[in-house]
Amino acid sequence: MQIADPLGVPGAPQETLNAIMARVEGSELTGGKLILVTDRQGERTRAGYAALLVTGQGAGASAVVTATAFGPRFGAAGAQALSDLVRWAQGQDLPVRETVLSASDFTRILAEPDAVEVGQLVASSNPSDPGIYTLRPVAQT
Repeated sequence: MQIADPLGVPGAPQETLNAIMARVEGSELTGGKLILVTDRQGERTRAGYAALLVTGQGAGASAVVTATAFGPRFGAAGAQALSDLVRWAQGQDLPVRETVLSASDFTRILAEPDAVEVGQLVASSNPSDPGIYTLRPVAQT
């Protein structure tokens, strides 16, 4: 599996979204998947996400990893960028999946991903409902 250097800027949702969109523009995405990677389980209203976009299969597979820049942890802009990314994936017929890592693994793997670890992320990811990321939670009063 070919793995590109991580894209984007940590904590900069729009810049990171623009970077991944520019990177995949014109790419063949058939058979690909979008995997959202977080270090928070059960805390979606405070979660931050990185994205792992996998295309192709077997020896011809490639992966693009982003910085942690998506989700409500990064305010309204982070939530909007996450929603935009997931909606884009839906428009490309890419399944949306999620995986949760420990905080230490999250930081280490996203900083310097290697083929084995990316393969493990793909294998441990679970199907996810895109609506979780595209619909904003209603504030509890």
